Amino acid sequence: MKKVQILALIMVLSIGLTGCGVNKNDNKMENKTKSTMSQDVKDKDIGSKGNVTISEGKGYPIVIKDMMGNEVTLQEKPKKLAAASSTFLGSLYAVGGESICTPNLSKGSPAPKEAENLPTIGKVYNPDVEKLISLKPDLVIAQFGIQNKLVPTLKESNIPVLVLQMKTYDEVLENLKIMGRIVGNEDKAEAIIDNMNKEKNKIVKKLPKQSKKIVVLYATSNDISVKLENSIAGNVAEILKLNNIASGKKPEKMGDEAIPFSIEEIVKEDPDVILVTSMVKSDKMAKEVIEKQLGSDPVWKNLKAVKENKIVYLPQKYFLYNAGENFVDGIEFMAKGVYPEIYGELNEK
Repeated sequence: MKKVQILALIMVLSIGLTGCGVNKNDNKMENKTKSTMSQDVKDKDIGSKGNVTISEGKGYPIVIKDMMGNEVTLQEKPKKLAAASSTFLGSLYAVGGESICTPNLSKGSPAPKEAENLPTIGKVYNPDVEKLISLKPDLVIAQFGIQNKLVPTLKESNIPVLVLQMKTYDEVLENLKIMGRIVGNEDKAEAIIDNMNKEKNKIVKKLPKQSKKIVVLYATSNDISVKLENSIAGNVAEILKLNNIASGKKPEKMGDEAIPFSIEEIVKEDPDVILVTSMVKSDKMAKEVIEKQLGSDPVWKNLKAVKENKIVYLPQKYFLYNAGENFVDGIEFMAKGVYPEIYGELNEK
């Protein structure tokens, strides 16, 4: 009998304690949802990809659902906006916005001059989140994938964060529209978008009926791989309706934009033009890497594109970094590299 009474007492205490814990957490959650910039993101969602949506119209409030499914509501124009990735700086400044910081900017980064002397928050792949928080931003724009890990810490500090991606042409237009809405300059964003579409269509209209076969190589200091359609260069090739031998190939890891290099596969397809993107110290060094790793290979030398000197080195300012509002310049560069007889010779080598 005593044992039964003791067990009953333990159960009552457990229920009471559990009830107290729930009430305490409810109060915390209630306080967080009172923020003027609300978010709904769970740690388990980090890494999943979604479609970005933004409420229609002009002015505030603005409701944006980002790449991770976060819903951010802006009741007014952010006074201290922080771009955690240089990818967004060009588009942000193009529509009249400003950032209070930048990640470390490399020599080839196409970041606007106005951003060159801003406080830095470290490497884009591993930002100093404590320094970012110390700047007291009222909105952080982070890059999907490499900066997802910022979300939980910023969320704990009640700092709204918008996670966006900008690789493809359509994503550039989407981000320009979002930046324009955020800074209250929708008309300027629409003007930039209209001009970009106009210039892109001029290029596409001149494409020949018979498309050329290409491959996009990616050179680093110690490796060569093949870029896929979800890369910047792959997307530009798709816009130019080129026959990319990597079309339809799947990466080994979801989200990757390159697959291992296979000389046998390239020989089998024998592309008309070989395009080379790179992540080395300079565009010139990319050519040195290709020549060092492949130049003495007789199989490489026997490729049609190599024999006919149809190797085009794509500049990092367009194809490693996203050129944002200057994306069409990258389209024109590739068009000239593949079809010089239509678009004219390249000025850059």
